[in-house]
Amino acid sequence: MAELREVIRRVAVSDVTVLVTGESGSGKELVARNLHALSERCGRPFVAVNCAALSPGVLESELFGHGRGSFTGAVQSHAGLFEQADGGTLFLDEISEIAPFVQAKLLRVLQDRQVRRMGAETVRRVDLRVVAATNANLEKRVADASFRMDLFYRLSVVEIHVASLRERIEDMFDFIDHFFVTRGLATPRLAERTRELLMRYRWPGNIRELQNELERVLAFYPKVSEVQPSMLSGRVTRDPGNGPIDIDVLYQTKLPRAVSYLEENLLRKSLEQNNWNKSRAARQLGLSRQGLLKKIKRYGIDPPPPPDE
Repeated sequence: MAELREVIRRVAVSDVTVLVTGESGSGKELVARNLHALSERCGRPFVAVNCAALSPGVLESELFGHGRGSFTGAVQSHAGLFEQADGGTLFLDEISEIAPFVQAKLLRVLQDRQVRRMGAETVRRVDLRVVAATNANLEKRVADASFRMDLFYRLSVVEIHVASLRERIEDMFDFIDHFFVTRGLATPRLAERTRELLMRYRWPGNIRELQNELERVLAFYPKVSEVQPSMLSGRVTRDPGNGPIDIDVLYQTKLPRAVSYLEENLLRKSLEQNNWNKSRAARQLGLSRQGLLKKIKRYGIDPPPPPDE
């Protein structure tokens, strides 16, 4: 994240077009907002649009505007987002989803910095910075001819990749602090087992999912002083990633986490093989009984419930 902040700082001072890539929820719009805030355009508008949320016709009208009477229902002229962002920054989220005919018009604006409203004859010059974002592989979209190659190169003058949360798991605790501080609350302590569960969950929804998890904790425990594992949602505590892991995943895991994965799985396996006889499991693992009990407590390992009568 320190490297990412440095890239943002260096790129922000220019007007170069930026393509931000990364998984959904990883913070791509936050990168765009930081680029704007650190630029000389910071006092001008920051305008954002999700290209995937609008139909091609509506997106065309929203981006480029339309003249009065240009289509049924156009009772007055409308300035598009390019004009609204004049002097500032236009953020085009999910850029991979725009239709081919909109791609062509977008390319023209990026080349000439001129916008023609739908149904209008005159063009208007615009002075703005464009930041686009996608969670798709645009190079593959270019290869299968669903995205224009010339537009791709216009957009990706500088490409900034935002790593997924699982790739920068250590940053999680900085975000947790930030989450509570921005709400005027003291950051609660995290039980050791809670920290382990949070670090080992795969976080497919990235920062957005983590924020939702913290919102959930606050909703149920508004005066929480220490977050216990029981306060977390079931998807975190029951995630398959919190059990045995695939060897390919292990090779991509930082050493402390990999050691914890292996140690806990080895403990569980030995206890199961020895019918939860801790003395026998300790001998099998080469541990003292007291040492085994400490590790069992550390990982929160509980024996299975007895079968029903």
